[in-house]
Amino acid sequence: MNNLHHFKAPTIWQFLWSIIKPYRWWYLLIMQAPILTAFYVFANNYSLKLLVDAFSREGPVSYEILIHPIVLFIAAQIGLDVVWRLSNIGEWKAEPYARRRLLLTVYDYIQYHSYRYFQNTQGGTLISKLKGILDGYDTVFSSLHHTIGKNFAVVVVSIFVLLIVNTTVFFFMLLWCALVIALLLPMSIKLNRYSNEAAESKHHVIGRFSDNITNIFSLFYFAKRQDELKRASAFMSEDYVPRQVTLYQYDFKFNLVGSVLYWFMLIGVFIFMIHLRQQAEISTGDLIFVMLTALAISFDLWAFISGMCDFTKQIGDFKSSFNVLETPHETIDSSIARDIRLKQGTIEFKNLSFAYQEEQPIFSGLNLSIKAGEKIGLIGHSGAGKSTLISLLLKNFKPRSGTILLDGHSIEEMTSDSVRRQISLIPQDIMLFHRSIAENIGYAKENASFEEIKQAAQLANIDEFIESLPEQYETIVGERGVKLSGGQRQRIAIARAILKNAPIIILDEATSSLDTVTEQQIQQSINTILEQNGATVIAIAHRLSTIRHMDRIVVMEGGAIIEEGRFDELINKDGYFKSLWDAQVNGMVL
Repeated sequence: MNNLHHFKAPTIWQFLWSIIKPYRWWYLLIMQAPILTAFYVFANNYSLKLLVDAFSREGPVSYEILIHPIVLFIAAQIGLDVVWRLSNIGEWKAEPYARRRLLLTVYDYIQYHSYRYFQNTQGGTLISKLKGILDGYDTVFSSLHHTIGKNFAVVVVSIFVLLIVNTTVFFFMLLWCALVIALLLPMSIKLNRYSNEAAESKHHVIGRFSDNITNIFSLFYFAKRQDELKRASAFMSEDYVPRQVTLYQYDFKFNLVGSVLYWFMLIGVFIFMIHLRQQAEISTGDLIFVMLTALAISFDLWAFISGMCDFTKQIGDFKSSFNVLETPHETIDSSIARDIRLKQGTIEFKNLSFAYQEEQPIFSGLNLSIKAGEKIGLIGHSGAGKSTLISLLLKNFKPRSGTILLDGHSIEEMTSDSVRRQISLIPQDIMLFHRSIAENIGYAKENASFEEIKQAAQLANIDEFIESLPEQYETIVGERGVKLSGGQRQRIAIARAILKNAPIIILDEATSSLDTVTEQQIQQSINTILEQNGATVIAIAHRLSTIRHMDRIVVMEGGAIIEEGRFDELINKDGYFKSLWDAQVNGMVL
């Protein structure tokens, strides 16, 4: 399943074909059943016609005459069961693997969207769309296999077998089908548009609920549960409900027109066939055969129309979900990008310019060089550009101009994964997987042994706590690590960084959200790592005391570097850094 993120499908049908193509022969076996079912209906009705004609004769009926309809009837029943059992074999040979391929394809495409994309898209909406695509796949093949596919085949075959009895009935049914298509096809297209709009509104509702559930503790602590319920209700009243009402109203019109057409055909055929029998132009068996066939056509056509109506609504859901695959990836990696392994860890920002929005530049010609193994403290007010600089280093965004060099290699020459594999990031807000502690620590190194995981935990001063838990390293930490305290999550993040052993370490305000005692303990763990590891370090901090032992401190303001030097140099300089230090010492907020 390599390189699935390069998949592009301009239409739903091309996408579905790309999913089932490896299993196409099994799907051919699956789809023979609804087609052959149509011939079962013909054989069943025709055997009854032969029996009625045989018993309509005067005198006793010989077994030689009866043997043909009896054999045809029995063969039809057995044949129907055989073709559907063969179809079942195809299902178990193909369906589970096609679903796996679909889910992996869609998930892989989603995960290779850019950092900016995930900033602007709700996670709940993406999950809803992923589920919608799987449901859409199930809907399409269930409909083609069990409902509209079978119904359509029965209608087509049944119309043509009417030529056996009467050409007038055959042409009447053809004209009737043309009338159905002319009236219902445009309505179906319009219904599809309403369905698509309703489905998109549903995704937004689910996204809002997902956002609330993700932040459920904020609702608790701010006593906002009723307020959020009112907000959700207002949104649904303004958008979701009106779109649903429009959809159901048009669905009613669609079904009403279908009903009228259905009764027009059925009554017309019945009256005409009775007339032919009265004129002795057809046999009693022919009358029974045509009536049974007409009933089959009317039943299956109505089922087909209803199925198409449901199918159209479900395709609307599918299309609404499918647009997640129609959104192109933002190009971060160039065509020349490749995997490059760093040996030293030097970092250089040269003439860097960047803006989130055209009219609000963040950097304009920024320059900064960091030697291999150098430990840099990066400080400044919120909005100074510290985190943006790190995001550019991690290739979350592309600079407008300028270059970022790692060991002399432009990161344009390196893939995003290559850059990120060689940087250990310890952020302020640690996000853990809903997995075991061992899995969360071991996430930093592929195939890490338990001994390596335990050693990293010991160096991060978290091993003793883990061993005190009933499940120890197999303890599940909860969604986003909610079962652990902030300090415990930070230590797990530190253990990850130790295990990863990357040449560059970034500390993005790693202790700013912790209490003083925990902050000091975490800082000691970080200092231990920095002393033992010769990595290049960039530490973003608001609390200046945490970076006083750095080799160099870089002060940023308004996207520019305004001061840099050692801690004691900047303190004695009586400049911007000194004013920040005095503000913190005197208890003011930075």
